[in-house]
Amino acid sequence: MTYTRLSDMKYKKIYNCKDDAEAAVILGMLSASGIRGMSRDVEQGDIMNVMSGTTLYGKEICVPVDQVEKARSLMKDYDSAAEKEETVKKPKVRIPYLIVLVVFVVAVVLAIVMS
Repeated sequence: MTYTRLSDMKYKKIYNCKDDAEAAVILGMLSASGIRGMSRDVEQGDIMNVMSGTTLYGKEICVPVDQVEKARSLMKDYDSAAEKEETVKKPKVRIPYLIVLVVFVVAVVLAIVMS
């Protein structure tokens, strides 16, 4: 069995994500498909990660050059699933406005009755 040192492999960035949690999900998805990936902090995000536990700049997901195409096709599926999930879970804004309207009407009716 031959081993390749990590430092000898050429990696290419395929995706930007917002934080460690999203990076872990993506790396898990890639690993389940047999793609070895890694994440790294963008710009000075590593120092922010040490000091505050999170980064303002996000994370980059990188994979070996020979697996870029397969990883990008998986990321397209991930993006389309994320977009579908966002459209389904949008909260309805009408309910808070309805509550405010009911409270206002009740206040007006009480003001008329009390006067």
